[in-house]
Parts: sequence; C-alpha cells; structure tokens
Amino acid sequence: EKDDDTNCHMDFITAASNLRAENYSIPPADRHKSKLIAGKIIPAIATTTAVVSGLVCLHLYNIVQGQKTIKRFRNGFINLALPFFAFSEPLAAKKNLYHDIEWTVWDSFKVHGRKPNGDEMTLQEFLDHFKREHKLDVSIVTHGNALLLAAFWDEEKQRQHLTQRMTELVRSVTKNEIPSHVKVLKFEIDCSTDDADMGRPPVHYWIS
Repeated sequence: EKDDDTNCHMDFITAASNLRAENYSIPPADRHKSKLIAGKIIPAIATTTAVVSGLVCLHLYNIVQGQKTIKRFRNGFINLALPFFAFSEPLAAKKNLYHDIEWTVWDSFKVHGRKPNGDEMTLQEFLDHFKREHKLDVSIVTHGNALLLAAFWDEEKQRQHLTQRMTELVRSVTKNEIPSHVKVLKFEIDCSTDDADMGRPPVHYWIS
C-alpha cells in the first residue's frame, strides 16, 4: 500500500529499487519519485507481476528443500491476454573440459588479488597464479573490450603491462576509474595449450 506512510512499504521499495539501479548504473530515485512510479504500475502488479512472483516463490521451495535435480525446475511461458500458460524443463548447461576438469557457464576462476602482505598482485603474478594453481599458460587477458595482454605483442609492451598491478592496468587501458562499490573485476583468459579451443571459465578477481 503506497499511500500508507506507516507500513514502510515505500521505504522498502525505494531502498530495493535503488540497490538494483546501482547494479546497472541507472540513476537512483528518491522516495517521492518512487511513489509516483509505483502509482503508475498498480495494474501490472495485480496481474502479470503477481503471477511471475508466485512462480518464483514455487521455485524457492525447491531451493529451500535443497533440490539439485534439474527436472524439479521449470521454465514458464505466460500470456494473460490469450490466456496461455506453458511449462518446460530447462536445458542443462553445456559442459566443457580443460585438463579433464569439467566446467559450465556457471563456473568461474576465483582469484583474490590481495597478497598476505596487503599488496595487490601484478599481471605477472596473475599469470604465475594460473600456471601454479591450474597448470595453464595464459597468453591473452581481456577485461570487457579492453585487451590487457596478448602474446603477439612485442616484448617491451608486454613488459610494461606485466609489471603493473591489475587494477592499475585496468584503469590505464580502459581510461576509466573503477567505481568505489566494485569489489570484483571480471577477466577473460585464453591459453596457449592444445585444448585452448575449448575456452576457459571467466575469472572473478576480488579486489579486496
């Protein structure tokens, strides 16, 4: 109930929507603007959104019960104008291999960028980590559209990048600052190994 200021509904909606907006770089909205927006979507809340919310809650039962079998979950297709309701079993994620280790799009390499002494690792130490922990010879490192390392570069350019700390390198190459709320950077890697065509999981690099 958006018009009752004693139930804290709008306080919750404002806080939750602004947190989500922050994730997607959408300008935040104050309580007054959020109340105006909520007033215009009452019909949607009472129809499709209510149905979708109910289906999400049904899946929460599976999660709470610890269900792991994909057959217990369903994709839902809904059109209230027809009306049309259809459900299908979701497809399992494609499985890939590297060094006989199985992975899917849901997996990632997790790298903690801070060393025990508090210093951040350099690009060279980043490469050494993958060589030591995963037996991978990383030849290409990218961050979004930014190329941070490539084996085909000349030695001087590689040397300049290898000595930089990871966050410094991202700032230098992208020409952008890393937002203060960002705790994890995502990198993609390619390797000079026989099975390189199989790809690798993305790297989630923890800044702090």
